[in-house]
Amino acid sequence: MEINYFTVRAVLRTDKIRKDGTCPIHIVLQRNNVTQKFSSSEFIEERYWDKNTEQGIGKGFGNLNAVIKKKKQKLEDFIRESKSLGRSLSKDEISNFWNGKSDSEDDLLFSKFYESFCKRHFLTIKESTQIHYVTLGKKMKDFKPGLKLSEIDYSFMIEFDNYLIKTNSGRYNMIKFLKRALKEAVKLEVLKNESWKGLQNVSPRAREVYLTIPEINQIKTCDLSLKKHLELTRNMFLFSCYTGMRFSDVIALKKENYKNGFISLKQVKTNVDLKVPVNVDAKKIICKFYNQREEDENIFPPIENQTVNRYLKTIGEIAEIKKTLHFHLARHTFGTTLLNNNVNVFYISKMMGHKKLSQTYSYTGVDVTQMKSIMNNVNFNSKN
Repeated sequence: MEINYFTVRAVLRTDKIRKDGTCPIHIVLQRNNVTQKFSSSEFIEERYWDKNTEQGIGKGFGNLNAVIKKKKQKLEDFIRESKSLGRSLSKDEISNFWNGKSDSEDDLLFSKFYESFCKRHFLTIKESTQIHYVTLGKKMKDFKPGLKLSEIDYSFMIEFDNYLIKTNSGRYNMIKFLKRALKEAVKLEVLKNESWKGLQNVSPRAREVYLTIPEINQIKTCDLSLKKHLELTRNMFLFSCYTGMRFSDVIALKKENYKNGFISLKQVKTNVDLKVPVNVDAKKIICKFYNQREEDENIFPPIENQTVNRYLKTIGEIAEIKKTLHFHLARHTFGTTLLNNNVNVFYISKMMGHKKLSQTYSYTGVDVTQMKSIMNNVNFNSKN
């Protein structure tokens, strides 16, 4: 189409308001009598949007406004350049340019969309969760390089799920986070086929490996006199066995979080409030560090997670533990130990700071002997 005149505007789609109260910002191209709307992957609440200046108002929207301005300018430059060369542009050609496609491409690459999605999504999630998305990106690239969004359907999801099974990957997180990204692609109207939703959500895998009470005692009593640098790791690991706390929460624990025999804090990973009673063993560990720290200081000295896990392997060898020790194993041990002591799963869920019971079930591997005992005492025959 030969272009006589055109305008490029940023428009807030208030008819597509999301659950969080934000609306998508679309770039609208008006050329002659033809209108094209393009998703910009940016969102803002209506109250912060000035439709006259076509930008966010108030503090904190400098980056958003710069992005919108850059995208408008890029589209304007493309049309002006084509016009100066006397080149007519079709709607598809402009759409392809907007979506970053070359003349040889007939669809948006998943990797290009995913990169943009992660860049935006990472602003709202914890670093510990970002790692799962980075892993997913690598898995998708390994499974099918050059994957296009339009190729993602139910059949693809089945094949990718089988790949995750064969490679012993974390299916629960990989499928969950992939679906999260694909839902965004649908909202942005860059993915039309929604048959991928047909793949049932994967249940979290039950983590059956945990430490028994004798194994905990082996770690507690093993001789580290020749390796004093391992003492901090042992104390932190045992503390997690007794409280169920994640490494990120243990290392962030301050004196002010421990009052009247309870630990109260906001969990680093989930931002969910946690309140857990402290038993005698955990209190003894706290006492080793408590008086050495100022009121606003962390109870445990700083140490990296990777260092702790490396030290735990050495401790496991010294204590003659056949299982591979890693810090998160302490959390599994806490949940399973409570369950094997007939603690109600609702209380376990509360003490582990879970939002859903399904999360608790995945952390509580049930003792095989206990399951056998339960079945021996169950009568499936009716009484006459």
